[in-house]
Amino acid sequence: MARTENSSLTNALKVLKTFSVEQTELSLDEIAAENNISKSTACRLLQTLESEGFIVQNTRSNTYHLGLSVLYLANAMLDRFSSLKEMTKYLKKCTEETGESSHIAVLQGKEVLYLKKEDNQYRVHLRSHIGKRNPAHCTASGLALLAYVDEHKIREWYADGFERPTKYSISSIEQLLERLEEGRRKGYFLSDREMVENVLSVGAPIFNRGGEVMASISIAGLYNRMKPQLSKIIRLVTETSKEISCMIQHTEEIFIHETRFG
Repeated sequence: MARTENSSLTNALKVLKTFSVEQTELSLDEIAAENNISKSTACRLLQTLESEGFIVQNTRSNTYHLGLSVLYLANAMLDRFSSLKEMTKYLKKCTEETGESSHIAVLQGKEVLYLKKEDNQYRVHLRSHIGKRNPAHCTASGLALLAYVDEHKIREWYADGFERPTKYSISSIEQLLERLEEGRRKGYFLSDREMVENVLSVGAPIFNRGGEVMASISIAGLYNRMKPQLSKIIRLVTETSKEISCMIQHTEEIFIHETRFG
């Protein structure tokens, strides 16, 4: 019985994760197909999720979209990361000084998840957004995070090979480990057309009070705009990552002090 309940919960969570900015509305057939479950199972899961406000059915188009309960949980999660609000000014500074998009990201498994973004100053924006996931080994943000993951875990994650969105993408575990070591030594990480053919990005880690990597910051833009100012961008990213790390560590110290003596 417990195994069945766990399986149902897992499937329900997978159904929720099927939705994204690219897929805001899905039909029953699409949900069933993407999760490799029967239509009857998908229907039952959707009914349960709908009863709790996580899913809403559009009766006109007979499709489904996320409900307000998801927003409620998202806001509850984001409130825990009060430092995210403080990071906005740092991203604005990066974008103002370079004209390019800047991001704050975290690691989820071997994917990078974007939590904050400041769009570039051009008409054409990068196809990145808050909540978007990308293969970590293909992005500067992701490499900055992977560099502080245990090597055994890295080898386990990539035992079955590498997703390669472009011909420049990392293709072997040896190449990945070498890139991570190089980035740790230099203090910054580059993704040179490895996620998108004409996009270059620079990333650096953000550390908490315990010296652990909690997030990364990156600046990304079209290759022909980024390349001429690469030295400036590298300096800006590394300096800003240190500033954010100091801000976070100071915030944590205040929190600890208030918890103990407040």
